Amino acid sequence: MKVKCLYKTGLDLRPYENKSLLNEQFGRFGASGDSIYGEISIGQEYLVMGIVIFETYQGYLLDEGLISVCPCQLFEVTDEKVSANWHTRTIGKDEDIYPYIQMVIGYPEFCSDTLAYDKLIVEKEEEAQRIYFKRKIEFEQE
Repeated sequence: MKVKCLYKTGLDLRPYENKSLLNEQFGRFGASGDSIYGEISIGQEYLVMGIVIFETYQGYLLDEGLISVCPCQLFEVTDEKVSANWHTRTIGKDEDIYPYIQMVIGYPEFCSDTLAYDKLIVEKEEEAQRIYFKRKIEFEQE
């Protein structure tokens, strides 16, 4: 799946906010109007390595140097085809990331390891990043 970046600020997400949260500093995306998703570039196309279903929105797992998950509302889909090797995992109620994260979809290791999100996005572990980029190369060759 490929997406093109259209926007990169929290202000750009305001039209997608729940009406009741418009006056809150941090809305359903966890971003203020001043937030900037600095790792992405407007007009740039990205290979989506996964989808994270949060409690209030979905985000695309992608990278531009820094691996991150950005709200899907910042992008338009340019190629809907996903890898035949994508997996899914529903987050269990006993996991620390529940209910913040409800489900992950993507490359096998991202879905099979219950700590994958933390290792990749929060802790930025070298091994998790190595696996991510290994899978990215494979997906680019499909």
